[in-house]
Amino acid sequence: RLTSYFADPALLHFRTRTGHEDIEHALRSTLSKFEHQTGISTTLDLHGHGVPLPADQQVQVLHVLQEALSNARKHALARHVVLTVHKSPHWRFEVQDDGQGFDMGDQAQHDDGTHVGLRIMRERAQRIGAQLEVSSLPGRGTRVVLSVPAPPHDASSQHPSPREEAQAAT
Repeated sequence: RLTSYFADPALLHFRTRTGHEDIEHALRSTLSKFEHQTGISTTLDLHGHGVPLPADQQVQVLHVLQEALSNARKHALARHVVLTVHKSPHWRFEVQDDGQGFDMGDQAQHDDGTHVGLRIMRERAQRIGAQLEVSSLPGRGTRVVLSVPAPPHDASSQHPSPREEAQAAT
């Protein structure tokens, strides 16, 4: 099993474990814990049937989604977050909050370190060959979309080495 922790001190005891063939269980657990610890309601919408993601990709996806949820709590002042997952032909994860949003063009915000989480999410996406898109408008919430290429058809039968598991957990 792989375990990851939120860097957000308010969610310090928030853990996500993977170990299931499909990421759905981890997503449900992630949202349930987020709701319990923050009081922000969530909705999970799942669509399609895809090849299960390998464990190393699952961990990186969960880290990106946890960062998006943390941002919804810390910066957006959101009351509700929707996670939509499309599993076919590639994986697409969309986190949409109803928070205050921000001006994507405000370079001062990017330079003062308030968007360090966005940089971290982009780095994690790159590790697994995924694309990250962030869109936001003041007063209209924020949307984070992570598009993960379809894993090879035999990916579910491959087991990561202990070294790969350790790298994926970081």
